Amino acid sequence: MHRLRSMSQIKITESAVRGENLIYIKETLYAVNKQLGCIVELKTGKNRSELIIDVPSSYRDLVVSEVEDKIADVIAINYKYSFFKRNVNLSGLKPVESELLLTTLISADIDEDKKYAIKKLKSFQEYALDGIFNFRMKPLKEKWYEILSYIPPEFQPNQLKEFIIYLIKDKNGKKVYFDDGCVYDRRYNLLKRRNLLFGDSKEIPFVKEILLSGAGEVELATKLPESDERYVKELFGERARFLNGY
Repeated sequence: MHRLRSMSQIKITESAVRGENLIYIKETLYAVNKQLGCIVELKTGKNRSELIIDVPSSYRDLVVSEVEDKIADVIAINYKYSFFKRNVNLSGLKPVESELLLTTLISADIDEDKKYAIKKLKSFQEYALDGIFNFRMKPLKEKWYEILSYIPPEFQPNQLKEFIIYLIKDKNGKKVYFDDGCVYDRRYNLLKRRNLLFGDSKEIPFVKEILLSGAGEVELATKLPESDERYVKELFGERARFLNGY
C-alpha cells in the first residue's frame, strides 16, 4: 500500500463583496497547485468567501510563498485601486481616461508596495485579506495618502498624458510581451492582474495589463486593438517594439 501523504491546510478569506480577489488567487495558482498535488476549494457565502488549499506538508513553504505573492497583488492592486478611486477627483475625465489614471497610480510603485505587503504577511495561520489590509497595512495607506498630495486637482487630456508618462518614465529593465490577445512576463507567464480592478471597464484592457506589470518596455508580436495601440504608442514611445513587421 502507498503511504498517505501528510497534508497541511492554507486558508484565505475575504469579504463577499471582494470575492473576486479569491478567484484571482485560485486562478493564478492553478498550475502550481496542480503540479504539487494540492486540493483547492473555493467557498462563497453571504458575508464572506474562503479559499482553502490542502497542500502536501513537504511543499507547504513553497505554496505559502506563492500564496503570499498573490495576496500582495491583491493589496497592491485591488485595494489600492479602491483607495484611489475613492480619493482622487476624476471629474472632467472620460471613463477610459479615469481608468488609465487609476491604473497608472497603482503601477507607479507596485513592486515596492508588494514587497512591503509580503513582509507584513509572515506568520499568519489564516489570511483574512480585509483584516490584514485594515490592521497591518496602515503605513502603506499613509504612503498612498502622501501620493494624493502630488496629484493635480483637475486634469486636461494633455496634462493627463504628461502626468502618466512622468510616472512610468523611470521604469527600466523589466519587459513584457503581447501576443495573440495575451500579456506575458519575461518567463512567459500569463499576466491577469487587470482582473483585480473592480468595476473594470472593457476598454484598453491590454494597456492596463502592461502598466500593472510594472514594465518599462513592451514587445508586441501581434496587433493590438486600435484603442490599446494608440495609448501604448503615446505612453511608451520607443520603448514599445512592434515585431514581425507589425
